[in-house]
Amino acid sequence: EEIRMSLAHINALFNPRPPMEFQKPYPQQVGKKKALPYTGIAAYLGEFEGKEEAEAAFKAFKPIEQRPERRARIAKEREAMCKETLELKKANWNPQEYSFDTDAYKSLFVGRLSYLTDELKLKREMEQYGAVKKITFVEDKNTGKPRGYAFVEFEHERDMKTAYKHADGRKVDGRRMLVDVERGRTVKDWTPRKLGGGLGSSRKTKSKQTKQEKAAAARAAAAPYSRSRPSES
Repeated sequence: EEIRMSLAHINALFNPRPPMEFQKPYPQQVGKKKALPYTGIAAYLGEFEGKEEAEAAFKAFKPIEQRPERRARIAKEREAMCKETLELKKANWNPQEYSFDTDAYKSLFVGRLSYLTDELKLKREMEQYGAVKKITFVEDKNTGKPRGYAFVEFEHERDMKTAYKHADGRKVDGRRMLVDVERGRTVKDWTPRKLGGGLGSSRKTKSKQTKQEKAAAARAAAAPYSRSRPSES
């Protein structure tokens, strides 16, 4: 019986479908679609923009900004903003408003100090040139950590001049210190390094060389060392 049932299912898969039901044809014939007649464009000339509207649209048109152009624009805006901020800081900078009270003509600026250098070490080093009256380390206003430079005031001006001549370049805690006079209160129109002044030249903008200029400079530098081939006699 199971075999008969399976055979019946298989035969049912191959049996033809029942015929489709007959439908009467549509009694009314569908007519052809009428095409619209061709016309000129004179009727639509009023829809076009005029000369004034076209010029206004051309002036208001903004081309799509490419990535190099966007980078150049952002760099230019940042440079202008930095210049404006620098000019504002220069106008508001007053070296006479220092928080410490010292005699500018008896004081030295000591820079490039190690963060481990304290007042005792610096005083022992500077007392070789004369009596030290006061040492002031400059610290960060937010963190309170030393910024690597200080001001040393001597009892006598002659001792300050001696230290200015001989103390520059001496090692303290493994670093050679930089000694200079206090120019902020002694030199007219002096501006520090952070305001674009100072004596150094490492932060000044240098003109960029092209590849051809770099290659020409390299050839010029190597010219004295090049050996010419001896001529055959």
